[in-house]
Parts: sequence; structure tokens; C-alpha cells
Amino acid sequence: ENEPITFYYQRPPTLRIQPGPSTIYVNPHSDSVYGHQDGELNFWMPLTDPNLTKTDLWVESSPGKEDYTALGVQFGEVAAFHGSSCSHYVPANATAHTRVSLDFRVGVKGCFDPDWKMMGTKADHNRREVSM
Repeated sequence: ENEPITFYYQRPPTLRIQPGPSTIYVNPHSDSVYGHQDGELNFWMPLTDPNLTKTDLWVESSPGKEDYTALGVQFGEVAAFHGSSCSHYVPANATAHTRVSLDFRVGVKGCFDPDWKMMGTKADHNRREVSM
């Protein structure tokens, strides 16, 4: 008989709102600079139609390659990527439409330390634990 697998998921997820038109964007970054550990996997879901906002999440194929590619995720789809080590960004929203997306992180016991804290961080994401 298999033992259950324990997952740690970010709760609540992060809601991102990017009004347009705007020239503001976040530079490419990996989430490790914000206190996230390598044992996390990022999930990203657009809540608005990327065809209207002309924005998408761009991610490098492996750490340090800087070969950014748009994920091409459509409304109603979810993408997973390793955001702690792979740099990623969303370009400025030059359209008149507001871009809205949801993202969260999941770790698996054995690869993720629920007690880990990055020194100097003021706030960490809340997490819940579930075993299946």
C-alpha cells in the first residue's frame, strides 16, 4: 500500500491586476529573490483573454539561459513552471484592457521545507497542507 503524498499549497493565491494602457512592467526575475525555495512549482492562470491584453507570461527554458518564450496560456488554462529558478516576466500592457491573472505555488513533501524562511523577508505566503 502506498503512503499518501503531502502537498503544501499557497493560500490564498496571488491575484495580479495590470491596467492598461501602461508602460509599467516587472523586470525578469526568479522567485528565489523574493524568498521562495527551489522545492516550489509555480502555477499561472490568466483570468482575462490574452488576445485582448496582448500580454503573456514569458519564461526562460532553464536557469540563466535568458531565452524567454511566451507560455501561450489561454483564458481557462493553467501553466506550471519552476519560477524559483527560472526567470520570468510579464511585459507592459499597452492595450486599453486590464490584464488579470492568478498565481500560486505548490511544494511536495521531501522536496519542500514548510519551515524554511529566507532571512530578511517580512512576509511569507500562507500555506496549507494536504495529503492524498
